[in-house]
Amino acid sequence: MKHTDLLLMVNRWIETLLMMFGRYIPAKVSLFVWRLLRNRLPTKDNLMRRRVIHANDTACAYGCGDSESANHLFLECEIPNMVWLHVQNWLGLRTVYPCHLREYYTQFSLMAGMPRSSHYVFKVIWFACV
Repeated sequence: MKHTDLLLMVNRWIETLLMMFGRYIPAKVSLFVWRLLRNRLPTKDNLMRRRVIHANDTACAYGCGDSESANHLFLECEIPNMVWLHVQNWLGLRTVYPCHLREYYTQFSLMAGMPRSSHYVFKVIWFACV
């Protein structure tokens, strides 16, 4: 990785953090999203890794039978998938779902081809949906 690429990535992450703690988003929501994007929520896979629960108790809270993780709870499971689909339909958008929450947050909030002034609006919508 080039030095300039690394600096660009760090600058984007700093901008993201500054936007997270903006004035239109409550602090508790910003903190929740920050923990979500860093995989620091007490999901069952994280609790199992810390030996708080047993390996056989990691089933998804939505009842689908898959293992519960942040990616699964907010992207992969059927219910959040339907929520994101409705939000995209409401906004008139068609996108491909990335596999990871950080990628999806970046894709959703920086909508390529949209005016830069709309990026903050998309970030607020993403925070509200999470």
